[in-house]
Amino acid sequence: MSYFLTEEQQLIKNSVREFCLDPETKKASSVDRKQGGFPYESWKLAAAQGYIGAYVPETYGGQGYDFTTYFIILEELSRMGNPASMVMGAHDLAILPLLYWGTEEQKQKYLVPLASGKAIGCGAVTDPAGLNNYPEWGLTITEDGDDFIINGTKVLVTNAHAADIKVVFGKPSGSYFDTVYVVEKDMPGVETGFNERKIVPGNADWGTVNLKNVRVPKANRVVDNGFGMFWFGPSFLSISLSALVLGDTAFQKTLAFSRQRTRYERPMTDLQAVSHRLVNMAINNEISRNLIYNGIRLWDEQRYDEGYRIACMSKVWVPEAINKNLHDAAIMHGGIGFTPQSLVSMMWVSSLQLEIAEMPADVHRDFVAETYGIKPGWKNGRP
Repeated sequence: MSYFLTEEQQLIKNSVREFCLDPETKKASSVDRKQGGFPYESWKLAAAQGYIGAYVPETYGGQGYDFTTYFIILEELSRMGNPASMVMGAHDLAILPLLYWGTEEQKQKYLVPLASGKAIGCGAVTDPAGLNNYPEWGLTITEDGDDFIINGTKVLVTNAHAADIKVVFGKPSGSYFDTVYVVEKDMPGVETGFNERKIVPGNADWGTVNLKNVRVPKANRVVDNGFGMFWFGPSFLSISLSALVLGDTAFQKTLAFSRQRTRYERPMTDLQAVSHRLVNMAINNEISRNLIYNGIRLWDEQRYDEGYRIACMSKVWVPEAINKNLHDAAIMHGGIGFTPQSLVSMMWVSSLQLEIAEMPADVHRDFVAETYGIKPGWKNGRP
């Protein structure tokens, strides 16, 4: 946890832990894990506590916390294994463009229920042709009177079926996203339920959204108001935070295992090769924590360009560093590390997902380069 919590933030952190340990919460978590898919029971309880969309101003259904406090909540939920934490990041991907680009009318209609958790959201971004392969996206949007008619497919969408409000990302006119469309679950032509199976099962509704002649009011078009795609920053940092929790959990498990396991009647921590790997894991975690919380504090200070740069750096560094942590954790557990009971290898596979989610590291290296005025070579004359 960050070393610089205010008294209020420490109290909130403690209250989240107490919430996770409450018998009702533990019962809901157990139910959600057994049934799989979207964790409806855990979601309801987290929403009742005000954890969903807690960073949104109270005017629009949130708690009015800063993002740092929200990250403290999210980290503690993740650390305690609460299933709601596994889908909150995807929900945020629906909230953020509305929060930073939305008109007052759009916020009142859609942001309020999303921020309160009364509605479930998703950000439908990836085209079958590839997330960053914008020129080959198959999504089409045509005007027809007061409506847009949307045709296309979005794949690998978290909360795909459960989401009441699906924020569909339109084809960028240049290199960056500048338009999203708010699509309601029950609009004619919206088809979901084609869920993909992950290598490591979890509480996620992850699949495809098909849009077949979906008629969306023009009032549901959310356009960049000049803020730009900087609002992706908190989302990138949220993914990094999920990776950090995995990395820290791996460190704690491996440290305990290495102290308990012996070699020639001495703990494995007496072996320099083991102790050095443990130290490297701890260093990776500390660097990751500093990147994440420095980035989100910059965001809270409305230093958005700096916060966005750190967020992209974080999305490069943290998943790669944590992947190395989990590799070493599996190696140090030996054959036990390859069993489901140890969870180590399962966490390692899960960390790969976080490297891929919301664009892999090399794309983020391009984003970072552009903040320094360096144009990535792949653009070949494109803006």
